[in-house]
Amino acid sequence: MSSEKLLPWAKPLLLSSTLTQATIYVLRPMITYRALELHANAAQVGLIASVYALFPVLLALQFGKWVGRIGEAKFIIFGTLAMLLTSATLILAQSVVALGIAAAAAGLAHLACMIGGQSMVALRTPQSSYDRYFGLYTFSASVGHMLGPIVASIVAGTNGNLPKSTSHAFLLGVVLTIIALVPVIKWRNEKPTVVAQENSEGTFKAALNLIRRPGILAAIYISLAISSAADVLVVFLPLFGTENNFSPYAVGAILAIRAGTTMLSRFFLGRLSDRFTTFQLLWWSTIISVIACGAMAFTHTVISLGFVVFIAGFSLGIGQPLTMSLVSQKTASSQRALAVSARLMGNRLGQFIVPAAAGIAAAASGAGAVFIGLAVLLGSSIFSVKKN
Repeated sequence: MSSEKLLPWAKPLLLSSTLTQATIYVLRPMITYRALELHANAAQVGLIASVYALFPVLLALQFGKWVGRIGEAKFIIFGTLAMLLTSATLILAQSVVALGIAAAAAGLAHLACMIGGQSMVALRTPQSSYDRYFGLYTFSASVGHMLGPIVASIVAGTNGNLPKSTSHAFLLGVVLTIIALVPVIKWRNEKPTVVAQENSEGTFKAALNLIRRPGILAAIYISLAISSAADVLVVFLPLFGTENNFSPYAVGAILAIRAGTTMLSRFFLGRLSDRFTTFQLLWWSTIISVIACGAMAFTHTVISLGFVVFIAGFSLGIGQPLTMSLVSQKTASSQRALAVSARLMGNRLGQFIVPAAAGIAAAASGAGAVFIGLAVLLGSSIFSVKKN
């Protein structure tokens, strides 16, 4: 990473992002474990994971419109507050239906934080520094992804292959979101950096016109495949662990390894971008991800799975910041909040469809089949990578 001084808004954003992402990576695996405690089957686990992304799919574009009116800073605050309330609600959730409702609320809260944060980077960063600041932003997310599962597994404890207390982990989510509010609450009176332009044609049609521009739809699909793969790993590794008698500590450590190597790849993304083209980075990182995800299906020990996840984490970490940068570079400043939202809607669409399909596959053939499906999905995205 460059030693150049950060812009004033960056440090509060990065700190808050780390904590909210840690919260999500506390909640998502623990929702799976709570569902297993309630004797949910693999299909129900997949359905709960899909519901997490359902409302974000429906509301992502509307959120992009609102962030241009309310302001990206306020959106981050609202999302963090909603995540706090969701964490508190999960402590009391004692049915699969209640877990599904709470998961949906968590998805909306996370979406608000993501759209607010990514819009802030897209609107307040000089274009020449996009790769650096998107790399830093996704790096902060990876720090949270690494810390969340580790701390959650320690706080929740272990009772064989299930946690001793998922409620303690959800309480941890409450604490993390309260701390996440501290650096950003001072932004509560800020106005939008760039007011979104009014579209007489409507938000959905404006988004369709936007994604028809060369390169944007491809970037969205690549992002969809990568985010869906990462999301499914968070949800289904606990299920895979219970099938193979891995303790929650081991699963937490493997999730942390995935996030840690993703963080490492994003830390060095600036240097990699200087040495290789975007095409080369997207192509090779996707090829490696395909091989690694396919290999996961054939690992049955903690060490072998941890090794393969180590490789997958590094390769999966490269694509997301590059697609953020590409989408931002190809849009005008007044359209960037909408472009960010369109990209995130694609992510959430994948996170809605893929976990449901993964749940059906896991119910029929075991959780290992899920990883084969992820390899196929990532493989299909290779054809979206163009030299230009």
